[in-house]
Amino acid sequence: MSTADTLDELAFATSGSTGAPISWLRTRDQVDAETRLLARLCASGGIDGVVTYAPREHLYGYLMGVALPEHLRVPVRTTDLLSSPADALTGLHRPLIAALPATFAHLARSHPALTALDRLVLVHSSAALPSGAAAVLAALPVETRFVELFGSTETGLIATRDDPAGTTWQLAPDVTFTDPADGTPGPLSVRSPRLARQSGHARPRHWRTGDVVAVTGPRTFRWLGRRGEIVKVNGRRIELDDVLARLAPAAPGTRLTARAHRDPLRGEWFTVVAHTADPAVLAAVRDHSRALPAGLRPRAVEAFTEETP
Repeated sequence: MSTADTLDELAFATSGSTGAPISWLRTRDQVDAETRLLARLCASGGIDGVVTYAPREHLYGYLMGVALPEHLRVPVRTTDLLSSPADALTGLHRPLIAALPATFAHLARSHPALTALDRLVLVHSSAALPSGAAAVLAALPVETRFVELFGSTETGLIATRDDPAGTTWQLAPDVTFTDPADGTPGPLSVRSPRLARQSGHARPRHWRTGDVVAVTGPRTFRWLGRRGEIVKVNGRRIELDDVLARLAPAAPGTRLTARAHRDPLRGEWFTVVAHTADPAVLAAVRDHSRALPAGLRPRAVEAFTEETP
């Protein structure tokens, strides 16, 4: 996050790990409006502190780790996967935890740190839930309210749901669809007073995301997936075409593709498929992938076969 074109705007970069980051500008009034909205949706029962795993330089992390605690006048503590939750939760009885996908596995190993709590609000955003999230929530040794936020740097909050196993999302109160509800799959397009703008451009009247949904009612939709060339690994947006371009020099003349899939820790991950049976080419691509920054490395590099999905 940084100040931007005017003193009345804040800039937030997309969470991508590849390509040049893109900054999106929001007015302070927009940030304040979203903060008040999050307070109603996530903290209406009262909280006495915020513990955040989300980096504050991105919109979700700033809202949950800076703006919301200031608005509610409660303490905020930043933690990570290498720290014990007990340290961040000391002295709190009704905390809100702003989670990333990997947070669920961290909490599943940290039950003793949660037993002293009266209740917990667990908020998740920025990426697909890990496949085992519902089981982790059910096993937590404290009364837990779950809130999942659906949105992006470009749009801010679009919708919420409170059932990790559910399929229906409810639009935020100030968001509307631009396309009629007919239940057929299509791109998600919304209007909102909180849409961000790029420097040098006017604020858009509506925004089409990279998500594929089925609009099921005036204010509800089912999320069906994301356009194929993007995954979010623990909340970080990755352009798969960029990753493949980085690996291409290791396999001249060989077609490389990427296959996204759910991951129990990161929410989503991906596998690179090399369309060759040459073991030397496969070894070269694997070596090249290990040299990528940690956030860009595929789970595996596989040879294409007739059984490859």
